[in-house]
Amino acid sequence: MSEEHHGADVKFLAGFFIGGLVGALTIFFLGTKEGKKAKILLEKRGKDVVDDLEDEIEVLEQKGKELAKHGEEVKEQVIEKLEDKSEELSELATKKLDSALAHIEEIQEHGRETTASIRKRLFKNLPKKS
Repeated sequence: MSEEHHGADVKFLAGFFIGGLVGALTIFFLGTKEGKKAKILLEKRGKDVVDDLEDEIEVLEQKGKELAKHGEEVKEQVIEKLEDKSEELSELATKKLDSALAHIEEIQEHGRETTASIRKRLFKNLPKKS
């Protein structure tokens, strides 16, 4: 129980100290000439900081827009290059396919000639069907 009581005392003292500090600052800023001057100075500096931040935000927004525009331009260039390469690759693939088909036709023709030659040799003595 003693530890619980000690914890409550510490919390009470911390709250009492913070409350006193806030009260003293309030009295200083609202009740004294120096406090009013400090308040005005802080308000002015705060507004300056806010204005500076707004200016920086505008600059960053502009840079962001420029980057987005540049990104779109780069995207278009990449698309153009890909389309050009696509056409080149299609032409190359067509040529290779045509070449392969021509080679297959040559092999087929050679196979027909070989088959005819084998038939002549093997079946030369057989009578032809009428």
